Amino acid sequence: MYATKPVTDLKSSGMEKATFQDITLYDKDTGEPFIFTAKEQEFFARQGFTHVPTRSPERRKQIREQRYKGKPIFNVTCMKCGRVGKITQEPPEPRHIYCQYCFAEKWNAYLEAHPELQEIHQPIVIEEPVAKQEE
Repeated sequence: MYATKPVTDLKSSGMEKATFQDITLYDKDTGEPFIFTAKEQEFFARQGFTHVPTRSPERRKQIREQRYKGKPIFNVTCMKCGRVGKITQEPPEPRHIYCQYCFAEKWNAYLEAHPELQEIHQPIVIEEPVAKQEE
């Protein structure tokens, strides 16, 4: 089904490095081939994504549109690290938005400062994406 050996993990394939080449992948829903461009691969690595897409860009867009159909979308930026995201409800305080990684860090620090809450609340464990290393 794959034109070349299937790549499922960007790290194990060496794609976290600065050199990227277009590769052919196949949509898991339709079986249609699509090109995972060097530019997309660079974006994925920059965002900390470790797996290659399993659906074509058109199919991913179609799924997003179905998910958010009729809902307003608000672009947000993490106030600590600058990651960009989208949410479906307007934030009451747009300047107090955290990505999941920064929120987990802040929440866990709060729990450490308040040990009495550790009996009722659990720390959040999220693996931070590895930052792209400059050579």
